Amino acid sequence: MEKKNISFIITVILSVLVILFCTKETVIGQSRADMSSQKLYYAPMEEEYVAQMRQMLANKGYSNSGITIRWVLEEEGTRVYTVMIYHKWIDRLDEKGKEALLQELEQTEFIDQYCSFCYEFLTI
Repeated sequence: MEKKNISFIITVILSVLVILFCTKETVIGQSRADMSSQKLYYAPMEEEYVAQMRQMLANKGYSNSGITIRWVLEEEGTRVYTVMIYHKWIDRLDEKGKEALLQELEQTEFIDQYCSFCYEFLTI
């Protein structure tokens, strides 16, 4: 009788582990699908944003500016973009000039309630 009880307990434990594993994989799969759909949603807006930023910088005399964009997905689902720009002439601007350029850069941002942007001017 004791051998049957041990077999039953092992079977129950294995069943619970299989159920937990399957549930975890389902959640992970849904998370990957959500990330994929977000990537498809944001990719064209990000491309247009970079193109507009490059054009605006070129029009201001900063052609061939280095632009690096990184984003972080916060826990609450918001994306925080950090835009790093470097060009030797931007580096020579005073604070007032950099602030004016920053305000123009903000005009190129795409509108999305779940996104925010911050800018950094890097020195060369």
